[in-house]
Amino acid sequence: MQETYKHYQLLITLEEIEPAIWRRLHVPANISFHRLHKIIQAAFDWQDYHLYSFEFSDFLIIEPGGDFSFHEVEKAPKKVKVEQVMEQYEECVYEYDFGDGWLHRITLEETFELPVKEVVCTGGERSRPPEDVGGPGGYAYFLSVIRSPEDEDYENMLAWAEKDTNGRKFDPEYFYREKVNRKLKRV
Repeated sequence: MQETYKHYQLLITLEEIEPAIWRRLHVPANISFHRLHKIIQAAFDWQDYHLYSFEFSDFLIIEPGGDFSFHEVEKAPKKVKVEQVMEQYEECVYEYDFGDGWLHRITLEETFELPVKEVVCTGGERSRPPEDVGGPGGYAYFLSVIRSPEDEDYENMLAWAEKDTNGRKFDPEYFYREKVNRKLKRV
């Protein structure tokens, strides 16, 4: 009999942005929250140079050792496996970049078995905002400028956003699942 591995189907939606920016991922259940962080970074094409946390109703998963405490009960992301808590809670909030405050709602949609341990993006919509754009409010302003070629900041904003697009013009509607899956294979 072939061995199988428990996987989760997770829906990850960036909060406070309309229309929604989301990814649906299949991930092995026995990974650490640190690895889940790396997977989310790849799936959304974030650049992974800010702090992060996973918040549940009664505890926080965050790298230890900061100068400040966010929550009474904190756990280290490299020490906690996703399967240890996700089925019980079914939902959490992943925050990336405490300055911009990008909140991602993670919802456990399904549990299933696969014969291989793999991470796959099965769907999604829209490009994530540029790094350091200033959170949801800054992103709304950014979008208003790049949608108005007559705006005096139009060219500067588009040029600034190219740091996140490898020189391609920023398109808020861009999503290419195969590109995301190539990135996920390297995580």
